[in-house]
Amino acid sequence: MTRTLDFFPDWRGSNPFQTMLFSELDRVDAAPAPVRDLTAYLTASAPAGRVLNVHWTTPVLGSATTDEDAVARVSAFSAGVQSFRSAGGRLVWTVHNVLPHETVHLEQEIEVSRILADHADVVHVLSDATVEAAAPHYRLDPDRVVCIPHSSYLGMYPDWVSRAGARRRLGLEPDAKVMVTLGQIRPYKGLDRLLDYLEGEGEADPALRLLVAGSLGRHPDGPAFEARLAAMPRVVAEPRRIRDDEVQVWLRAADLAVLPYLKVLNSGSFLLAESFGLPVVAPHVGSLTAYDGSEHARLFDDGELERVLTAALHDLVSDRDGARRARESAERAARERPVAAMAGAFADAVAPLW
Repeated sequence: MTRTLDFFPDWRGSNPFQTMLFSELDRVDAAPAPVRDLTAYLTASAPAGRVLNVHWTTPVLGSATTDEDAVARVSAFSAGVQSFRSAGGRLVWTVHNVLPHETVHLEQEIEVSRILADHADVVHVLSDATVEAAAPHYRLDPDRVVCIPHSSYLGMYPDWVSRAGARRRLGLEPDAKVMVTLGQIRPYKGLDRLLDYLEGEGEADPALRLLVAGSLGRHPDGPAFEARLAAMPRVVAEPRRIRDDEVQVWLRAADLAVLPYLKVLNSGSFLLAESFGLPVVAPHVGSLTAYDGSEHARLFDDGELERVLTAALHDLVSDRDGARRARESAERAARERPVAAMAGAFADAVAPLW
């Protein structure tokens, strides 16, 4: 390849999204190249023709210990971006979230996003909801915004285990009603509300089970949440990163994916569940509002999680015809969002930058 798409951060080891997004770059004679040290990269003498794709902005301020430290990091980031652009570098920003989750230095995080919004040649958004959602914090110029929706995950994970086999591996009864939430365990995901449901309204259904799997992270409430998981007999939990070959076990064993998130703009977890044919309960926010009226999604507003979840367990799990239609709808939606379509559109969007 004669062209390089530099990108930061490189999170391919824990998230296949970047691998998926870059998979058609060869059609424009380009190849992805990870950037290890963003500050050093931006301040180096960048020849004309270098293209940088910034994804999640968390690492820019992630290790800042004080507000003063955060301000200094923003200043260095701003100077680096301007140096890179002045040297002829071109910038693409893929907007995953309006702001990083669990933001500590709010004003500085907003400023990082503003710098990228102001200097990016292309702002790649994953849903049409992004521009409006970002507006209270920073402006995205519509003339530079390209909407390329997040694809499904079809073909990205091993998928050979049967439903019965998956349930045997996790110690679940064949006739259990199984909810699952898969992915990093973080405060913004509101998983405590799901445990509250299981101990409250869910007590009326002895067949109900919950699967929780994903890295626990380092947030202060983590140990208490892990202890609560361990104390609940109807919960099967693995508070660790789930290997790619294990994903199929947790999703094939389930009847319904539940995302009790407090906030979200785009949700890879939703699309992953959909890719395994699961109906989903999720918040009525961000890109997920596009699923209004879908046969396989039930969306809740504030204060509605319990009611919506109870109805979904009846309509999309207990009712056999409803469950069949929901799974068919999820599988159909996943097929309509192939990885190649997303990757091809992204390749076309960045091709003019070289």
